[in-house]
Amino acid sequence: MAEFRIEPIQTSSPKKLIISTLVLVALLGGIALYVRYNPPGQRSPSAVDIPGMLRAGDTNFEYYKTKIRIEDVKASVGINYNAARIAMIAGTVLNDGDRKLEALEFHVTLYDMWGRFSKERTIYVIRPDGKFNQKPMNPLERRTFSISVEGVEYYWDPEEISLEITGLRYK
Repeated sequence: MAEFRIEPIQTSSPKKLIISTLVLVALLGGIALYVRYNPPGQRSPSAVDIPGMLRAGDTNFEYYKTKIRIEDVKASVGINYNAARIAMIAGTVLNDGDRKLEALEFHVTLYDMWGRFSKERTIYVIRPDGKFNQKPMNPLERRTFSISVEGVEYYWDPEEISLEITGLRYK
């Protein structure tokens, strides 16, 4: 015959309860610190200014801007997994000057079929921070670039885009 025994239920020890409470407090404290020091309106890393960038109005910028050529620019439309339209722009940058180009910033403007403004974006094509393993461009070097702009409208004209150099840094 089978014998049934009733065993008392073991309660967790106070030691386990204290440890789990400390872990929970540490986790909530970490989340609170993260929220406190990383506000939601913070700019993305691609929008951060790079120290030493030359901008329009600086004579060195105006001089070296003429030494940089943008060639073979092609634009196309893609659709991502969310069924949103994406403008994909690719081309080649040529450093025709005599110095190493450390950083290069473009301002991309898209227009619709009637020539009206549609969308714009400012992006670094070359960054000196090394996040994307980009080395400075040597003199007479060619480098390809690729830019994507999300949320373009249905009537965007891929043949009507404007690429403008808005910032650069060289050695």
